[in-house]
Amino acid sequence: MELSPQSWALALLAAWLVGASKTGLSGGVTIAVVLFASIMPAREATGALLPVLICADFLAVSMLHKNVRWLELLRILPWTALGVGLGTAMLCFSNDTQVQRVIGAIVATMTLYQLYRKARNLSDVNISMHPAFAPSMGVAAGFTTMVANAAGPFVLIYMLAMRMGKLEVVGSIAWYFLVVNLFKVPFAAGLGLITWESLAFNLWLVPAVVLGAVAGRRLLNYIQQSTFEWMALALALLGGLRLLI
Repeated sequence: MELSPQSWALALLAAWLVGASKTGLSGGVTIAVVLFASIMPAREATGALLPVLICADFLAVSMLHKNVRWLELLRILPWTALGVGLGTAMLCFSNDTQVQRVIGAIVATMTLYQLYRKARNLSDVNISMHPAFAPSMGVAAGFTTMVANAAGPFVLIYMLAMRMGKLEVVGSIAWYFLVVNLFKVPFAAGLGLITWESLAFNLWLVPAVVLGAVAGRRLLNYIQQSTFEWMALALALLGGLRLLI
């Protein structure tokens, strides 16, 4: 995989952000999605980022393995699998330009929604007893994670609706994405999005992921979470609009 020095720098920054996001500084994955899509074709970027996410997922689970609510995960995971299947079908019949625009639309829409929630100070979600709630969140999360690796907002809304504590939310999300991202691997490989060449590229990014995971936990003590989230959302929105346009 031939990249310019500037592209390598962006890839390493994206890997660092993924690690930092998984261990405390939320919002980094969305920016990483945009960075990867800016240095390589959109379909290729979707597959290239997946092993980076899995590496960070293992780190997050190792730190938060005791804080998980398996019953709530089991309610949403089958529907997520269906969403992954729909996302795979979309990738199967789309070219790079179409995928790039879909990624841009997903990132921009999810970011705008998160900005709206923060502006309205909607820090909690009333639990929804409607039978369609878990299925809709699961399918939406599965589709967006397969196409754009950007399912975070859907999963967060679901976890909050289940009235979990802070550590349970973070721990359950860590386990959720580890399971889902591993489930996505054969689909991505079948589409040719993960190759031996892309895996060799991923190996160079592992140190950046580890450093990001360590830094994310430490920086959380010095940077206000709300400040980081506002900055991350603003950058993600600009990046999403760039891909869309």
